[in-house]
Amino acid sequence: MFDTSCGLSLIQRRWCLRRLILCAACLMAGIAIWAQPEETAAQTHNGVPYSPLPDTEISASGPYKAWLIQPTTRYDHAVLGDGIEAGGFAVEHGRIRLAFTLPSDAVFEDRRVRLADLDGDGVPEAIVVKAYLERGAVIAVYRILKDRIEPLAESPAIGIRNRWLNPVGIADFTGSGEPMIAAVVNPHLAGSLRLYRLGKGVLDEVARIDGYTNHILGSRDLDLGRVVRLARRNPPLVVLPTRDRNALALVSFQDANPRIVRQWPVNARIDGLRIEGSSRARLSTTSGGRLIDLVE
Repeated sequence: MFDTSCGLSLIQRRWCLRRLILCAACLMAGIAIWAQPEETAAQTHNGVPYSPLPDTEISASGPYKAWLIQPTTRYDHAVLGDGIEAGGFAVEHGRIRLAFTLPSDAVFEDRRVRLADLDGDGVPEAIVVKAYLERGAVIAVYRILKDRIEPLAESPAIGIRNRWLNPVGIADFTGSGEPMIAAVVNPHLAGSLRLYRLGKGVLDEVARIDGYTNHILGSRDLDLGRVVRLARRNPPLVVLPTRDRNALALVSFQDANPRIVRQWPVNARIDGLRIEGSSRARLSTTSGGRLIDLVE
């Protein structure tokens, strides 16, 4: 009788079946997952390349919309819960749709493409977490032009494969009038909350404070940290858990000088965060819910 197992163990057969299912899903979506020779920025002429990933969020800023496309399994990290990442992203403005595709040495390890005007020209940039297969994650910024998308700047790569970062938000955190990007580098390890400014071809680090997190390994929730604008406080603040998730901290970067405004012990591990009425933090924890007044 013919041996359908091909000499593989049950675990190996299940893994192969999972890979076949993922590849079939990609082909059914009409999206190529093979390697691209270089980063490309081009407008395409049919709807297939713009198909969003099933779990991507569609971001909007004025007439601009953006989302992740091109599922790929070439980076087996699964920091967001599965082995499928994005090979590109799409932007729509007016009746124009543009697509940007990465080469085979990187993926977009994210669920959203953030849209924010970093250079003050009135047009938002696309900001997304890009992960190099051998050098780990960076924050990548792209310029959106009328007929194409171009790379603009990146933060330094973490430097090690399977190392990730998670943006918190974009705001004038220092009070200088310049929008900057707040992100937690290695949120599952040391947890370093850092502030980045757009420079010439790079994102320059402005300030950092260590020991904080905004993500749980394997979770689809990117928002365990938030930007808040509290009454009588300017500029905006960052609220997020400590690295052990047993306390909630309110962090200021005013004048590029990071400091803890206040910290609340929770005595349970924080696994969810929402902002209610702009000044209260609704926590979900391993022992139940809790509401914290951030301005009390």
